[in-house]
Amino acid sequence: MVYTVLFIQSAVKVQEKLTDTRIDDWLERIVFHGKWWLLLALVLFSMTFWWKTVDKRRLSEMVLYVSLIIIFTLVLDEIGEEFTLWDYPYDLIPLFPPMSSIDIACLPLIYSLIYQRFGAWKGFIAATVLMSGIFCFILEPLFIRIGVYQILRWKSYFGFPIYIFMAIICKLAVKKIYAKSRA
Repeated sequence: MVYTVLFIQSAVKVQEKLTDTRIDDWLERIVFHGKWWLLLALVLFSMTFWWKTVDKRRLSEMVLYVSLIIIFTLVLDEIGEEFTLWDYPYDLIPLFPPMSSIDIACLPLIYSLIYQRFGAWKGFIAATVLMSGIFCFILEPLFIRIGVYQILRWKSYFGFPIYIFMAIICKLAVKKIYAKSRA
């Protein structure tokens, strides 16, 4: 029991030091620099574009789908960074899960546009597969090239089935929730 308490206290101290280091680095190197502005622009553009294009008649359904996608991406990114599979050298804020600008704006925007446009499963899956290919083989390498994403022990193509699985699971969940609410 004493060992457990000492271990927890030690882990808390390490976490505090890591948080302080992350904030100091963010204040000195990241905030208000070019890549930070790029991420901010992506978030603002994504949110504005989403609001202008979302079907307001299906707003609650779209918000539910987007929320599930955000939860998925934040959890998966946190797991990937925790296991040092990848890293995000730049982020909008230092105290939130990694790459929050992509996780809360860009990915959900694209996923929701596909969800909104393709109601039938065949079209939805085809569009999701195409989107997954674009994410894995075009956007991730682009983010690596511009320095906002860094692969440590990961390959971009590992994400291909994950992007597809995430879209399908979230669509199934939304459809099930809406079916239950109508019953």
